[in-house]
Amino acid sequence: MVKFTDSKLKLEQNKYSEFGKFIINMALLDQNILLVKYKSYAPVPTLKRTQISDELKDIIYYLFDTGEMDYQSGQKLKESEKGVLDRLIIKSGLNLQLKYKSSKLDDDIEAIIEEFEILKGEIIAGNDNPKIVEDIKNVLIKLVRLKKITKETADSILQDL
Repeated sequence: MVKFTDSKLKLEQNKYSEFGKFIINMALLDQNILLVKYKSYAPVPTLKRTQISDELKDIIYYLFDTGEMDYQSGQKLKESEKGVLDRLIIKSGLNLQLKYKSSKLDDDIEAIIEEFEILKGEIIAGNDNPKIVEDIKNVLIKLVRLKKITKETADSILQDL
């Protein structure tokens, strides 16, 4: 009976890869699910099991393979996934080793404003595609986060849509 438990533990350990002071379930990561635990297999409260995009999964694999952060790919993530990546790197303690700067994940402000103007033009032209509205919401979130507009202004723009 003890041998079964030992082999079960070894199987469990093979599913996980070390990520700083955490371990990541690689079998679930392959399925776009991020499951982070402490090395004791205890859950990490600030990093709950999360469905992630292919882009974030690729960034995490890139971190495992190279030990470097791919900021260019990180800039393309949705704001919510940037937050997940930011928490993962900082809480794992790898931010110093990676020389990680979350500000490098931010998009170029001029590009964000240009994207907003293009999307606004689409709406004015009569395009009511839900994807356009979702894109405008994402751009407004970026502008609020970068303190270029207030939350109240963003809410007002969204209500006008």
